Amino acid sequence: MTPAFASLSRALATMGRYGTLGFAISIFVGLALPGLASTMRPVLPFSIFVFVVLTFARADLAGVRRALKQPGRVALSWLWVTAAMPVMVLIALAVVGRAAVDPGLLLGLALVAASPPLMGFAAYTSLLGMDNSVPVALLVLTMAVTPLVSPPLATLVAGAVVPLDPAVLSLRLLWMLGGAFLGAFALRRLVGPARIAALKHEFDGVFVVLYLVFAIAAMDGVIAAALASPAKVALYLVVATLTCVTGLAVTMLVLWRLGRPDSFVLGLGSGMRNTGLLIVAMGAACPPDTYLFFSLLQFPIYCAPLAVAPLAKWVRNASAPAPAS
Repeated sequence: MTPAFASLSRALATMGRYGTLGFAISIFVGLALPGLASTMRPVLPFSIFVFVVLTFARADLAGVRRALKQPGRVALSWLWVTAAMPVMVLIALAVVGRAAVDPGLLLGLALVAASPPLMGFAAYTSLLGMDNSVPVALLVLTMAVTPLVSPPLATLVAGAVVPLDPAVLSLRLLWMLGGAFLGAFALRRLVGPARIAALKHEFDGVFVVLYLVFAIAAMDGVIAAALASPAKVALYLVVATLTCVTGLAVTMLVLWRLGRPDSFVLGLGSGMRNTGLLIVAMGAACPPDTYLFFSLLQFPIYCAPLAVAPLAKWVRNASAPAPAS
């Protein structure tokens, strides 16, 4: 290993070990560089593609197989992370009235409801010291059916507000995810699962760098919108935060009998959604207000690992077996 490569490896590993703090810092770095955001926005699709490739290249297939030995548990978990958020959004829209919601915000909520769990869902779970075998299994399952499930879910929630034909959206998602799966397979064959596992902290560091790139790209237009329409930005930020918090809280309450760790992990997947996947698939058809909501949604998502770390510690401690007397 050359000295330059060794230094890069150490730097990535250090970032990976402090991943929860790195994620939180990334979003504010992105916000602090508005001039760079518009330049980086075209990189958004590439960063999401790389997220998918690396996530599945790093997948612990043995852990996935262990999780799939409990098909009832996995099926219930998949059903919950797929259906819970659409149901919660539909209930909220019924309470406030669909007509009272801006079309751009309505579409943003529909995309949140229709999206699979965040790609960082399994990484967040690992960073918080939790078992991520079920999250990885859920990511495999949800991503596999996303082209079929997400477009009709978005149409169900948003109705005529969706500016793209569901069949076109499905095809774009299929091409994107299919290419990412092939890329992940090639990377596993080239590097090898054992070597990938040994470079855990380095890959965690790569994720932090990718999140920084993603944050800068996602912040395009946020500062300008905050100056022009501060009330709208504040409303969108509150709604974005509520979707994440409600997804976690409701899941932990409803699925409490599954055990604290399972309900907590599923809460992360229910509250933090991979909305960027659908934003990228929509491309130029995405309305500006919907993109603004997507941008503001990154604040609770990026701060989540740091914010919920005390809750994760409580869950771990409460679930630990009592010491033998």
